[in-house]
Amino acid sequence: MELRSKTLAGKVTFRGVGIHTGEVSKLTLHPSEDKGIFFYRKGELLPALHPFVVNAVASTDLAKGNFLVKTVEHLTAALYLLGVDSVLIEVEYGSEVPILDGGAKTFVEEVLSVGLRETGRRQTLLRVKEKVRVQPNGNFIEVLPFEGELFEYEGEFPFVGRKRAVFDGKPTEALLGARTFCRLEDFPLLWANRLGLGGYPVNTLALDESLRYLVYSEEPAYHKLLDLIGDLALLGGRLVGRVYSFKGNHLLNHQLREVLLKGGYLEREEAGASRGREPLRPSASGTAS
Repeated sequence: MELRSKTLAGKVTFRGVGIHTGEVSKLTLHPSEDKGIFFYRKGELLPALHPFVVNAVASTDLAKGNFLVKTVEHLTAALYLLGVDSVLIEVEYGSEVPILDGGAKTFVEEVLSVGLRETGRRQTLLRVKEKVRVQPNGNFIEVLPFEGELFEYEGEFPFVGRKRAVFDGKPTEALLGARTFCRLEDFPLLWANRLGLGGYPVNTLALDESLRYLVYSEEPAYHKLLDLIGDLALLGGRLVGRVYSFKGNHLLNHQLREVLLKGGYLEREEAGASRGREPLRPSASGTAS
């Protein structure tokens, strides 16, 4: 398995409310010749990598010093699905990635509108060497050796029952468009805890007995799968293996990353990246330099 490293062919900007803070933020993605996904703000760099995760409850948040970026998982999933592993994400204002459509569809469409280009390197591959299972309670995630990439999610959801979603290397509309969700009756509790303040029908699936807001029955499972992909993107490479998650969540995804990285379960095949250079920063013109 060999994949070519990609970056953007031009810059693209996203502006919108954060799902939890309800505050408006603005991000601009810039092309980068150097390997890695980095958030950037006023001279500060924050790598989109596991060691910088500071919260994995209800969302995945990154921080380095006082530089905090909340709810990164839909954006990192979109970049992973596009094969983009070299990009500089300038945080112009705000602290949370915009929720936009509630999934990854808008991110993917807008990035594709400016195009992609190869960097001349191979992507870093992370091969699963042996079976590993993380099971704190009744939920679990299992990772096995597999020549390719296969992500599966299965869970029980309010009012729709048990559903399953699969990603086999080819993004589908079902995966990209799956919105974040919760039970309709849970909104007051979320708001009381300062969560979901940016939730609206356009970006959040509210589940109730009528199922009137459901676009397709597997939508909750596909959104959980999208979260899984975005969270595992923080491993810092393309995972070569099979991942099966049963009732997993952000916290379990975080625990899995910890086990994979510290337990020696991954064989790293490094890309031929340049060395001794800092990630690119945007110039005054807005392009990477």
